[in-house]
Amino acid sequence: MIFNLYKERGETPLERIERFVKENPNLKDEKMTYLGRLDPLAEGVLLVGSGKDTSQSRREEFFGLDKEYDFVCIFGFATDTYDVLGKVIKINKLNLQQAHDENSSTIFENEVRKVVMIYEGKREQKYPEYSSKMINQRKSVKNQEKSSREQLSDRDWRESEGIFQQKNTPVARENLFLDSYEAPTKKITVYRMQFHKLETLNGKELFGRLLMDISKVKGDFRQNEILLLWKEIILKYPKREIFLGKFSAYVSSGTYIRSLVNDIGETLGCGATILSIKRTRVGDYKIENSIK
Repeated sequence: MIFNLYKERGETPLERIERFVKENPNLKDEKMTYLGRLDPLAEGVLLVGSGKDTSQSRREEFFGLDKEYDFVCIFGFATDTYDVLGKVIKINKLNLQQAHDENSSTIFENEVRKVVMIYEGKREQKYPEYSSKMINQRKSVKNQEKSSREQLSDRDWRESEGIFQQKNTPVARENLFLDSYEAPTKKITVYRMQFHKLETLNGKELFGRLLMDISKVKGDFRQNEILLLWKEIILKYPKREIFLGKFSAYVSSGTYIRSLVNDIGETLGCGATILSIKRTRVGDYKIENSIK
């Protein structure tokens, strides 16, 4: 059986399943699995299979469904996770040029719309550094490196890796091995993406929003460290206007919305990171029918 659940912001998919089972004790002995991930800060449609719908073939069938999202990004910032639950690695003040017949924000809105059109269609998308795919790959790479280290002598390492200039330590070897790893890509299709409007918040308002949302996330996602970094950055300029963009998108399976936003920010030259994501549809399963 397929359940169309509404995952709240801050919940992991597993926590949503546990909450659903707790609210429906008759399902406590059922085998259940989620049919597609949602990031901790994302909310919306989460499909869950039970019984025969937990088989790998059924899971892959649902993994392949197209999806729709509403999302909001912050312009002028880039993070290592491509969303606000990451370390800020770039800060840019938007270069809003004034014109005689248009205000600066209108000009920037038009630029965003032009860039969004570029991203519609088929494209190759790199997996985010902080994604289940990349985390599993890093574990695999570390295991490979460990195996190689056990087979090669120090001299072999020095001769085969001529760029070693520092001490030939296990840590140095591991870092080199990981740095040389090329992130995999996946073919995706952005069937439709719309930029709806630009909004502004001051630094104090944005930090209040971040504090509320990030505090909902359980588990180890560097929450305290991330909040301290945002506080240090934003509250230095509490009255500075921060621009938010509201979007919606209809995309193929496997598309990372936060990667799309990061790429759009790079194309604009100002940086962008996800503030919120809401998944509104998976295949024929719509958010208005989700169990809250």
